Amino acid sequence: MFTFTLFLSLWARILLLMVTPRESASLPAPVSNAVTSSSESSIKEQVIWSTTRRLSWDDFKGQPDDTNPHHALTAANLAVNAKCKDNSYTYVVNCVFLPSESWSKNKASEKLLVHEQLHFDLTEVHARQLRRDLQKLSCTSVKTSLNSVVSLAFSKWKAEQDAFDSACKHGLNKEEEKIWAAAIDTRLQELEAYQ
Repeated sequence: MFTFTLFLSLWARILLLMVTPRESASLPAPVSNAVTSSSESSIKEQVIWSTTRRLSWDDFKGQPDDTNPHHALTAANLAVNAKCKDNSYTYVVNCVFLPSESWSKNKASEKLLVHEQLHFDLTEVHARQLRRDLQKLSCTSVKTSLNSVVSLAFSKWKAEQDAFDSACKHGLNKEEEKIWAAAIDTRLQELEAYQ
């Protein structure tokens, strides 16, 4: 199972950018360490997606929801930082895993962990797509386009996460999951320039 968390400051600052004429509007600051503190939200830890670091059950630190029928939940986010300063447009997009909001009822299952990793990998696919789309903006277009580009990216990301869980029956359909895993890997390779 998958859930996504939107940083409220992300949307607040995007909207602020749209209505204020100031030169710089910064979205939540990107994190640079594998696990770090975030001053922008109540989320204390974040794991940035990496080709060399896979999730482990130790990363799932949240309290399982006994009312939820699923065996695990991966909370992830696209942390976006975009700004224009001195007519120079910069952006950073990080795919982050949120340990304190992620949980598992079955930390003995490696198959379940693989499914949850695929959710995180799929989030990185969408992070790369968002990086690609943000590179097309400039200081002159950011005020009119940033909100729609980010909103569309979040919508597509959530829809594909739901499609993945539906197709794979939340990890129970292993044949379908293999198809998705291969497609996710292919897309990561195709979008490698946006890593």
